Amino acid sequence: MGSQEFIAMLERLFKAFIFVPCMALIAWWLFSAWLDHTLTLGEAAAGIVLLAGAFLLGVISIVSGGWGFLGILALIYVLLLALVVWEYVYWRRREREHWRDQIERYQEAIARDPLNAAAYSFLGHTHLALGSIDEAVSALEQALALDPRSDKDRRLLRRARELQERLVSQRRRRRTG
Repeated sequence: MGSQEFIAMLERLFKAFIFVPCMALIAWWLFSAWLDHTLTLGEAAAGIVLLAGAFLLGVISIVSGGWGFLGILALIYVLLLALVVWEYVYWRRREREHWRDQIERYQEAIARDPLNAAAYSFLGHTHLALGSIDEAVSALEQALALDPRSDKDRRLLRRARELQERLVSQRRRRRTG
């Protein structure tokens, strides 16, 4: 075996030792996200199909000696970047679902006790986090009516009203613009 053949074999082994664990890590993330119910079975299956395609391309590249080391690294980085973006999208979706669940809980608390200032405060904060500005202003005004000493609610209400004014002015500009 010549030195160039030996170097080519070492390069293939090195690629495989980087590529295979990265693929396994991504597959494990998909599987665990499915087990945690953050991905549906269909979403996890679509991710596995895409991963399998990338894995086949990588194996073909390693075996054939094509693409080169930088090609394999580029493929791995693209897959990891896609994974990060995907995780962010699903994290945001889970976060929004959590906020919506909280709104229901606070509304139930208010229905049980209409004088519950804390429930109105939390409801206003949650609406503000979801971007439901008008609902946030309404809930925070009610919270301050029940507990006028709350500095936190006063700050949140000020912020919500600023956002509300900004939205109104943007709508006006769109109509006139």
